Amino acid sequence: MRKAKLNFILLILIFILPLQAQKKLTLEDIFKTNKFRTNFLFKQWLAGEDAYTTLKYDSLTKSMAIFKYDLKTAKDEKIVSYAQLDSQIENFSKNVSAYFFSPDKRYILFTGSLPARRLKTGGNFYLYDTQSKILKQITNTEEQQAIIKFSPNGRYISFVRSNNLFIYNISTGEFKQLTFDGSETILNGLFDWVYEEEFSIIDGYEWSPDEKYIAFWRLDQSNVPVFKLIDYEPTYLKVIDQRYPYAGFPNSTVKIGIANVQTGEVKYIDFGNEDIYIPRIQWTKEPEILSYQKLNRLQNKLELIFYNIKTGEQKIILTEESNTWIDVHDYLTFLNDKRHFIWASERDGWLHLYLYRIDGKLVNQITKGEFEIDQLCFIDERNGKIYYTSTEVSPLERHLYVINFKGTQKKRLTLESGWHNVEFSPSGKFFIDNYSTITKPPKWKLYDYTGKFIRTLVDNPDDILAGYDKGEVTFEVVETSDGVKLNAWMIKPANFDSTKKYPVLFYVYGGPGSQTVRNAYLGNYLWYQYLAQNGYIIFSVDGRGTGARGKAFRGVIYKNLGYYESKDQAEAAIYLVKKYRFVDEKRIGIWGWSYGGYMSSLTLFKFGDIFKLAVAVAPVTTWKLYDTIYTERYMQTPELNPEGYEESSVLKYVDALKGKYLVIHGTTDDNVHWQNTIQLVDRLQKAGKQFYTMFYPNKDHSIAGRDTRYHLFTLITNFIIENL
Repeated sequence: MRKAKLNFILLILIFILPLQAQKKLTLEDIFKTNKFRTNFLFKQWLAGEDAYTTLKYDSLTKSMAIFKYDLKTAKDEKIVSYAQLDSQIENFSKNVSAYFFSPDKRYILFTGSLPARRLKTGGNFYLYDTQSKILKQITNTEEQQAIIKFSPNGRYISFVRSNNLFIYNISTGEFKQLTFDGSETILNGLFDWVYEEEFSIIDGYEWSPDEKYIAFWRLDQSNVPVFKLIDYEPTYLKVIDQRYPYAGFPNSTVKIGIANVQTGEVKYIDFGNEDIYIPRIQWTKEPEILSYQKLNRLQNKLELIFYNIKTGEQKIILTEESNTWIDVHDYLTFLNDKRHFIWASERDGWLHLYLYRIDGKLVNQITKGEFEIDQLCFIDERNGKIYYTSTEVSPLERHLYVINFKGTQKKRLTLESGWHNVEFSPSGKFFIDNYSTITKPPKWKLYDYTGKFIRTLVDNPDDILAGYDKGEVTFEVVETSDGVKLNAWMIKPANFDSTKKYPVLFYVYGGPGSQTVRNAYLGNYLWYQYLAQNGYIIFSVDGRGTGARGKAFRGVIYKNLGYYESKDQAEAAIYLVKKYRFVDEKRIGIWGWSYGGYMSSLTLFKFGDIFKLAVAVAPVTTWKLYDTIYTERYMQTPELNPEGYEESSVLKYVDALKGKYLVIHGTTDDNVHWQNTIQLVDRLQKAGKQFYTMFYPNKDHSIAGRDTRYHLFTLITNFIIENL
């Protein structure tokens, strides 16, 4: 009898304990601790080797150290520790944040970094000789330095100091200045704010393959209006001047300079007063031929031009034109045979690869079909193969393929459903696959070029929330009233009960070419699951104008930003209400950041009968207050499209505000200026509308910082829970 009773108790515990073990998330867990920190692989490939280097903690020296990892042998070898380097130069490790190997691997260049979209080297720099084990400080100046790098053969280190281009000869220790007109308004070898932000380029100069010349951008921003950012912390305010061209205002004037490294002579390709952009320059395999891409102000005509630096002869190799806009890509690759190059175009309505002769004659289209390429990963000229990722399986996924130059014998190499971000080793014998799904954090896996799995390099748990309550994540297809099918995802509440009614929070970004609906690890996944534990449905839909669906799907928004995007959010909400009885139609809200803040604001203001709440972080509120390159790409100028600018502005719809509205901004946002929110607040107050606002002093567009993010998301969470 006692044994039977004991078995009965054990049986009860088997069923009860798992229920008791389900834990609840807290905002502190998510935003203030490292409790759910995932592992990452930050690496640099070593030229000529199937190996990479990483910076990680060395337990022996109790400091960070550079390690070399060999893909073939899986051997991890320490090259140098920062403790060793600190023993040579005091506080060395506190002054550096990036390192680079010379092409022959003898030297390691150490630099600081500057704020930018991605790594922008800066500050004073150091050189470590791996043979002699000696560390030297090469520069010691308070003048601003940036874009520090080795020349192709590693004989020089080039850099920009005070907006002039310099080189340092490693063997002789001599410096040479190549430009002399750098100033606050003349930029040699680096970019103004708008080029860097909207063309995604940091490095403003390119070495020729033979190291004889440096081609560089020269930007004159003297006619670009100054926007004043204010630091409110000092007793007397500090004013920060930023050259920022609003839509319709003057851009920097651009030239291309070609500097002779030996003589110091500089020649220019001068475009005079042409109102153009030069978004890319690139040397061909012929060291005397420089290519550059020339884009008109409206960004609907792009020319690829070859320039002979000896004769000055220029030739238009090909031209791309569009009835909307042309996106600038980084697929241009000059082949080692010196007779061909690879180009990417949307001319058939989808982004595909093309093979050209060097004289501009089309050989053939390599990829084709109703899908888009995403990465050009590796070109194996010896075997006539091209490796790339694309959306062919689904717009929600990315997969690796191999194809020949003729566009035949295509083979898919990644088989797991999800998102594959691929990098090949320098030899092309191996590739590393950064793989994730919407609920699974990234893993870095090593494969050979045939797709054969070798080993996992960096792992993360498949379920980062094992043991926690969590909602089910599913993909949806929303069909609009005019028959357009939109991709979406949904997170249902934890412990979901289909007989109950639940509030819905939409997450939106919605900018041209973007994607929030992907089978890749979801940003803010933990916070969304926190909301799901508190009884919320989280939903996101990619409306018209977003990416991976072809040119026509994206281009419908041209000259009319916000119209289709906000309409599609509203139609998605109607779809949810009609399809699912568990959706509470009286409690639907929306939130977003940047373009998403614009979208959440516009959607609430225009569709207040559907949405009851919106949170907007760092929103654009009128496109007249955003930069030239981004805004005019989609809207043309205010002079050419006044009605479009009027209709797309959130300010136009302030009288229609019905629901609860929270707008948030950093006061020193150099991307979307706080001015956007201030003008909106002014209009709302004059219209007699009640709303909520929060500003973050001296915070930029990211509103970054652990304590700041905790405060921000606590604010947003409380606002949602109290009002939805």
